[in-house]
Amino acid sequence: MPPPRKTNQHPEKTLLRNFTNITLYFFTKIINNIKTKHYYTKFGFTLAETLITIGIIGIVAAMTLPSLIQDHREKETVAKLKKINSILSQALVRAINDTGTTVDQWNLEGEDSKNGSQVLVEDYFKPYFKIADDCSQLKTCIGNKKYKYLNGKEHIAYDGQNSYKHLLLADGTLVIFHVSSGFKNCSTDALNYYSNCADIYVDTNGYYKGPNQFGKDSFIFAMKKNRIIPYGTKREAPKFSQACNKYSSYGYDCTAWVIQNENMDYLHCDDLDWNKKIKCK
Repeated sequence: MPPPRKTNQHPEKTLLRNFTNITLYFFTKIINNIKTKHYYTKFGFTLAETLITIGIIGIVAAMTLPSLIQDHREKETVAKLKKINSILSQALVRAINDTGTTVDQWNLEGEDSKNGSQVLVEDYFKPYFKIADDCSQLKTCIGNKKYKYLNGKEHIAYDGQNSYKHLLLADGTLVIFHVSSGFKNCSTDALNYYSNCADIYVDTNGYYKGPNQFGKDSFIFAMKKNRIIPYGTKREAPKFSQACNKYSSYGYDCTAWVIQNENMDYLHCDDLDWNKKIKCK
């Protein structure tokens, strides 16, 4: 029985490579034709040859630009997510040092209370951020359309969530704080939702630029009593291909992958693994 054929995970790249080969072939034919007919004695190409060349360049550009733009956006998202991870971690360390207490000792209300998130931001985090808008007028920071999971299904709209506190940072990142219902248990360091002091939702390019989708521009961090942890660590989500799958998962557990492996290749292939394969190619 013959071995199974490998699935081409990048058909667009194969198509582009084939098209480039064909383009080079015809371009070479044109040049050879010019030399054969002694066109080199003239000072330039004919109109037909010029139009053919421009057409080829245009088609190649149309095929390559979308891929280049997406690659640029992903690299930009990786850089911004690493930056906000550093900003959040440094802010927490400074707040702990300045107060002489850990998060579980702060006077916060859990159980989805607005006071908890409001106090967390105003009293403990806000002094350490460069803020463009404190979102007191919520519409300046976020609209009423729902965010989406990585699999494309709708999540919730964070504009009407009274238990959340929003901040728009100077670099355009939207940060949403939520003191979790597990606050009373956050003195432990267990990696699960019910022991988080708070959850921090990050939209790397702000709400109004979209796509507002987890795993693409929206990511989650967990706040423990003395540190910030990105969702989806190797320990928390060992089966990455299931935890961050563009067809079946919510996308919550993509955060740690982007920060640690510095790529968003889970958008392009579905067989990534913490130990065996951290890139599509």
